[in-house]
Amino acid sequence: MSALIERESTPVRVAPRITALREALSLDKAQFADSIEYDRSTLTKVEAGKAGLDLAVGERIAALYGVGLDYIYRGDLSDLPSDLRPRVLSELASAKSVFTSK
Repeated sequence: MSALIERESTPVRVAPRITALREALSLDKAQFADSIEYDRSTLTKVEAGKAGLDLAVGERIAALYGVGLDYIYRGDLSDLPSDLRPRVLSELASAKSVFTSK
């Protein structure tokens, strides 16, 4: 079980979920970073999968936007607010098609 969680919470797995959430919220990187009181350049690294997302930051995202930590760190889509879920799914699908077409 712990191996599953570790794989799902790696920076490269968390990155597209954070990006999809931000884009579903119609926020640019600066707006999102400022809203969660996070360094903009660090957010860029997180979204690129080059840095991990600190749990305290994940908790701020969860509290501010109503998403669960299981979405952020494990990819559990049921841990998203129902009104946000379709937009996040759409963003995740778009990101996947971009990466697979390269």
